[in-house]
Amino acid sequence: MDASTLSAGLISGSSGPLYQRLAEGLRDAVRRGEAGAGSKLPSERDLARLLGVSRTTVIGAYRLLREEGLLESARGSGTRVVASGRWIGPAVPAAALPSGKLPGEPAAGVVDLSGSVVAGPDVVPRLASDITDLHALTTDFGYQPLGLPSLRAQIAARYTRLGLPTTAEEVLVTSGAQQAISLLFTLFGRNGGVIVTENPGYVGALDAAHAAGATLLALPTDAEGIKVGPLRETLARCPVSLLYVMTTCQNPTGAVMSTQRRTEIARLTEHAGVPVVDDTTLADLAFEGRWRPLPTAASGVTIGSLSKLFWPGLRIGWLRAPQALMTRLARLKVVADLGSSHVGQQLASRLLPVSEDMATARREQLTARLDLLTELLRTRLPTWSWARPSGGPFLWVRLPFGDAETFAQLALGYGVQVLPGARTSPDRGFADHLRLSFVHEPATLRVAVDRLGKAWAAFQSGHDAGHLRPFVTA
Repeated sequence: MDASTLSAGLISGSSGPLYQRLAEGLRDAVRRGEAGAGSKLPSERDLARLLGVSRTTVIGAYRLLREEGLLESARGSGTRVVASGRWIGPAVPAAALPSGKLPGEPAAGVVDLSGSVVAGPDVVPRLASDITDLHALTTDFGYQPLGLPSLRAQIAARYTRLGLPTTAEEVLVTSGAQQAISLLFTLFGRNGGVIVTENPGYVGALDAAHAAGATLLALPTDAEGIKVGPLRETLARCPVSLLYVMTTCQNPTGAVMSTQRRTEIARLTEHAGVPVVDDTTLADLAFEGRWRPLPTAASGVTIGSLSKLFWPGLRIGWLRAPQALMTRLARLKVVADLGSSHVGQQLASRLLPVSEDMATARREQLTARLDLLTELLRTRLPTWSWARPSGGPFLWVRLPFGDAETFAQLALGYGVQVLPGARTSPDRGFADHLRLSFVHEPATLRVAVDRLGKAWAAFQSGHDAGHLRPFVTA
């Protein structure tokens, strides 16, 4: 198997000897499907080098798991997960393994700076207690794969107010924005279809493209998002099926595209006949100004969600697309889940009317927390650098030296989880970057930066002494 699929958080953050924590991480990797029955594990030497630990630690972990009956070793064939494990099952295909959103419970006491779940102000419980009588929902036995008509009408009206005239027939409700991305990439990426996106870019979109079997071309970005020059060259030489961008609050950089850049991209894609997907999941979190649709939005696709404003567990997102495309996407939606939860959609219909007020509160909240995080980093980690984002929940940080993947592994041992920049890049670029979220309460951010400072001191000490080896992926 590819050793790189085992690298993220493999050493458990629990207490105990290091070899036992590594063994626990390997058990979790098998449970998650990263390794399956009969999967060959990296050699003791390779895994030690990958994780920056001693070979003795890996030998101890492998021995413990052999004694438990999870692993087996044979001279000349290495160490493998037992093939006879009744409920182990095969490994999940590498293309379908998420590189950023890993399943499983976070380790106790770890501060997660890799996600974007914003806490409070909390309006969901108040509205949930006043939700429409569920009995009324049970009288409709249809799955409504396009979404509840009332919610689709509300979403259409929201787009119309933003300057993008929309009808309910142009709206498809999805189980979160991630499903909207997956449906589009499944449709346009089939048979190796070429999908162009940003580098760095949204981890979930990269995962969806890999799972769909698409050919992914990631183009460089600057302070406004995807660069026009490389896009022009790519459209001229490649049969591009789809362009996926985040024009407002790009993930992970927080960039907001200028009107001029939007116009240039619209002109290029219209001339090439390439549909554009604008993922506006984070657009409500732009610190200044209102979200502006692309000039091609009427003929393109726009993705939205309530997750970043209210509650990710609601799992209500949507896409706005021409009716000619909607039937194809609806068919894929039916295969995926028949239709999103009616209860969740009813709750979403109550949240939408207060979304603008919530967006204002979120922006104020995030601006204050961004100010705090940057102040703490300047004081504790003055050699780290970044450009202030124009919106969103992330700070895109550059390390002065070293490999961010290796540092992230070390930081997890100090009780803080971060996203290495290489996870945001199909070519494993940005190996010296980290994506840090600033969604936590101020007290938690202070704890997180204190732990990052301690982890960086240890990392720098190991780097200066030559103990840290370069990160390897195979």
